[in-house]
Parts: sequence; C-alpha cells; structure tokens
Amino acid sequence: MAAKKLTIMVSSTVYDRESDLDVIYATLKGFGYDVVMSKEGSVYVPAGFTPEQACLKAVEDCDLFFGIVFPSYGSGITHKEFKMAETLKKPRWFISHNYVTFARKLLQPYRFIGKAPNPDFKFVKTSVLDSDKVIDMYEDIKSNWAQGFFKLTDVMLFIDTQFKDINKRRLEIDALKSA
Repeated sequence: MAAKKLTIMVSSTVYDRESDLDVIYATLKGFGYDVVMSKEGSVYVPAGFTPEQACLKAVEDCDLFFGIVFPSYGSGITHKEFKMAETLKKPRWFISHNYVTFARKLLQPYRFIGKAPNPDFKFVKTSVLDSDKVIDMYEDIKSNWAQGFFKLTDVMLFIDTQFKDINKRRLEIDALKSA
C-alpha cells in the first residue's frame, strides 16, 4: 500500500503573482505533494463554510505549511493562515519578498515611537507596497526563519532545497507525529 501523499499548503496573496504561483504549484506537484493553494482552487470548501473558514480548515488539515509574503496584503486571510499555522505548530517555512523587509526597515522609525506604535503614522498605498499590514504579517512570522527573495528563481531555489526530497520530509513529519 502506497503511503499517503504529504499535503503542503501554499499560503500567499494572489494579486499580480498568478504566474509565479502557477510555477510553484506545478513544482510541488511534480515533487509528489498534494498541494493546497487557493489560487489553484485546491482548497476544499465544506458546505456552509466561508472562504476564510475553508482556508483556516486547510491549515488545520495540512502536513506542511509554506507561507509567502508578497508586497500585497489582500483580504487578510493569508495573515490569519500564518497565525493559525503558528498556533497549531505546523511544520512551516516562509519566504518574504525583499520589498517587505526593506520597507520594514525604512518605515520602522515612523511606525513606532520607541517600542510603542506611533498613533500618528498613516501609511499610504504605493506601487511597491499596498499596506503596512504586510509588514505586520512579516513581523508575526519572524520567530520562524523567513528567507528573502526578489525573483522567482530565488523562490525556486528555496523550494528545491526544502521540498524536493519528499521522503526525507515524510520521515521528519512521521517523527514529529510520534514524538
């Protein structure tokens, strides 16, 4: 009897990144994973569930969680998925676009007064970053390693290094489940 496929959830915003997500999806499928990604329509939506509820249920059900911080925030569901993966202690990997980490450093003195949020700070959407909530999302995952990237080839190197050997990941997941 063949082993059950490992399910990896790819969590990200979609806007303006469709072609990159197509490549990521195809690569992970090619490695042998069952890939759950809202952009591809592979998030199961139970009857009566909202899209947000379905996405959070997908986090609960996945074996591995791969979060991508793009410079667009979207509806906020991705952020909630990141937080749920952390809460559930899912094995998780993150990558973050260099625009996000750069903006975080650049805006730090304006967003905070000391360690307290600056109540007078108002972010204005730009062509580089649509919301400062993207920075909040990045900061919520920084207890995990978030590999920086600028272009798709950077992402693909990370994916190849982390996920190509599915048998190695299966052994790690089985060890975690039995611990």
